Amino acid sequence: MITEALRLIIARKRDKYAFEQFSASGIDFSALPEELGLYIHVPFCRSLCPFCPYNKTIYKKASAVRYYTALLKELDIYRPFLKGKQISSIYIGGGTPNLMLGEIAVLLGKIRSRLNVGGDTGMEIHPREATPTQLAEIKKAGINLISVGVQSFHQGSLEYLERGYAPEDSHRAVQSALQAGFDTVDVDIMYNIPGQSETDIEKDLKICLTYGVDQVSIYPLIVFPCTPLQEKIKSTGAHRFSELKEYKIQKRLDKIAANHGYERTSIWTYGRKEAKRYTSVTRETFLGLGASATSLYDKYFYLNTFDLEEYIKALESGRIPISLINTMSPREKQVFWLFWRCYDTVIPRQRFHSLFGASLDHKFPLLITGLKMLGLARDHGEMLKLTGLGAFCYHFVEKQYSIKYLNTLWNASMRNPWPKRLEL
Repeated sequence: MITEALRLIIARKRDKYAFEQFSASGIDFSALPEELGLYIHVPFCRSLCPFCPYNKTIYKKASAVRYYTALLKELDIYRPFLKGKQISSIYIGGGTPNLMLGEIAVLLGKIRSRLNVGGDTGMEIHPREATPTQLAEIKKAGINLISVGVQSFHQGSLEYLERGYAPEDSHRAVQSALQAGFDTVDVDIMYNIPGQSETDIEKDLKICLTYGVDQVSIYPLIVFPCTPLQEKIKSTGAHRFSELKEYKIQKRLDKIAANHGYERTSIWTYGRKEAKRYTSVTRETFLGLGASATSLYDKYFYLNTFDLEEYIKALESGRIPISLINTMSPREKQVFWLFWRCYDTVIPRQRFHSLFGASLDHKFPLLITGLKMLGLARDHGEMLKLTGLGAFCYHFVEKQYSIKYLNTLWNASMRNPWPKRLEL
């Protein structure tokens, strides 16, 4: 209901968003912008977590070697269109990317030798893998930002999420990451895990802040219908906090972070003022490599096939592995940009005008006026900044979109490697 209403009011779109099967004539690759980010997806894990909605599979060395070769082939397909372009950042996610660290290091070397790369390179790491030796190799590969997927320092929460490690492993991983000398160490924390107390949540944040990590990403667990966790919660009747309680918890977390000298840098992140941000989802334009990787630039939003074997086979036969594409209207491009600026909690009016040649307030008068009247945003110089209440309301909307749209898109892509059409 909410997603349909917002689609009609903000995007001015009555029909559903349609993803069409990719055809060679469907994308003008010369439209790749002068500057863009790069995302590389590594789908391998040692074990599969029940809460994770992302595309992943159990690690096998032989599959990883074939996958690396396929990544090189995909890079080569895009290479002519990237000539003279600036790669402003690289992020590597998964999965557990460091299971392919040797191959990733070589791949990054090839990317840097073949393309014009500047800016930061970030990677996710599982706490079990965050040993001093492994972290040193990651840094040696030119990766300067790292996100440690701790999720919790509480034994009960780790067991419920089936993470396969103990709180002391979480502590050891964070300590080792900090000692390794990365430009930024982000720690990923979930809350509103069944069985978790409010004290547990506050303690998890305080541990991160006391360690002095550069950034903490702390957010309520979203239970995707396509995950085993959905059935686990449903069958056991596990208790979770209400959204109103989540908001009250978030307000306390805001105060705790501020008292430790951290500032809010997005909906769910707190960072030290001088630290570089670890953020892969808010880049304005990016090209995705790998199975299930998405790309966003010009009017195109598209994704690769999720099926590992189909991804490899497509590239072995010289075909680009794109499965579905959504071609956005000018209005939809503006809405998409606005959605992710809200995630940052700051909407720069000048940047909107620079990108779209129009005034933000003129294009979205009802939205901007409504946000300010309801106390969800306020003017901050030339920018519009979400308030604490506005940030939480955004999360509520984001959660509806995730469950309504992303879950449907990902679930369909996991069932069928080459869907013909999908309406959201």
